[in-house]
Amino acid sequence: MFKHLLRTLLLLCAVVSLAACSSDSDAPEAQAQTTLNLGLRVVPEHIQVSEYKYFTVSFKELNTGFTVIQELTNTSSLKTVLPTGTYNISVEGSIIFGDNSTLTEAKVSGVQTGVVINGTEQTKIIDISLKAGKSSDLILEEIFFAGTTTPQGAMYFGDQYFKITNNTDKTLYADGMLLIQSAFMTNEKQDYSPSIMGSTFSAGAIIRIPGNGTTYPVLPGSSIIIAEDAINHKEFNPSSIDLSHADFQIFKEDSDDINNPAVIKMTNVFEKMVIHTQGYYAYALARMPAGMTNDALVNQNSYTYTYNLTFGGDVYPMDGTAVKIPNEWITDAVNLSVQDSFQWLVTSPSLDMGWTSVTSFDGDKNRFGKAVRRKAVGKTAEGKNILKDTNNSTVDFDHGVKPSLFN
Repeated sequence: MFKHLLRTLLLLCAVVSLAACSSDSDAPEAQAQTTLNLGLRVVPEHIQVSEYKYFTVSFKELNTGFTVIQELTNTSSLKTVLPTGTYNISVEGSIIFGDNSTLTEAKVSGVQTGVVINGTEQTKIIDISLKAGKSSDLILEEIFFAGTTTPQGAMYFGDQYFKITNNTDKTLYADGMLLIQSAFMTNEKQDYSPSIMGSTFSAGAIIRIPGNGTTYPVLPGSSIIIAEDAINHKEFNPSSIDLSHADFQIFKEDSDDINNPAVIKMTNVFEKMVIHTQGYYAYALARMPAGMTNDALVNQNSYTYTYNLTFGGDVYPMDGTAVKIPNEWITDAVNLSVQDSFQWLVTSPSLDMGWTSVTSFDGDKNRFGKAVRRKAVGKTAEGKNILKDTNNSTVDFDHGVKPSLFN
């Protein structure tokens, strides 16, 4: 069905309505014509699309900031003229799918980065997938991954932490929540096989909050802190913070790690979580199906991926092991990177259509002592922040800000 649908899409003559065109700088004089055909990668694959209602397609040239936004109605194909350059293309819209008896309208989205428009007419297919709905679970409010520096200028990074918040109006329980680090890096795009990002998140490290289901309540608007090292870091670095009262700590049992007996240890499920001081990974929160054990998660979902690493003109076959986390288990995901070295999102755009950072270039020493923090869009009646959560980290987060736990 999908292959037939995609062939049909490629033959469509589009009627395109130009909705808006804006530019941060003058567009280059050289023009190239490109034909963009949108194809839907259905998750799950048996979904039948009956109508493509509308789409907003954004083209942003990475060097100049030149931006074009176009809208489509009742079609999934467009033809547009763009200046030569390298573009990020993002798509958001709505489809209707299902059989004749039951039809459902759903939001869809897609992103393709680093698309080169080179002066000749081109055809591009952008995969679009079902967009995750508004989260009714815990979300990542703040990630402090950059660490700090000592007064002598030395790097200090045991003070990294995750702040996880209940953005709903009901009490939730942190018990069993997975904190996941991606297997792949946002600054290193490879042609990984199998290609399963449309339906799963590839985990390189997984830790889990313990509990019996009702051990760790999180009230509406309240947060929990997961610390890399749950100690008073000010005793070792006056420029740091006191994490000795964190709710949970990351403890690598088979290494020479710091243990605070007063702080609950996260359960290590798969590999060791090592937080990179420049980001470079995506992080996600997820809940396993009721009754699934840690061992079952790993045993049933581990897989081997392969890719070819090109270095110095030579090609080296590579492989690795990750754990597949179905996208429907994930309650929140955030892609992290560095502005100048970002290459791709390592999640499906249905989980996160954007990315955030603390710095513009690799090795920037100004990154220390800065975090990414989700924007507040209002207050509850109790005075708690209502956090922005559109599944687009580019617009949801303030980047390079002072961490909330720093005085």
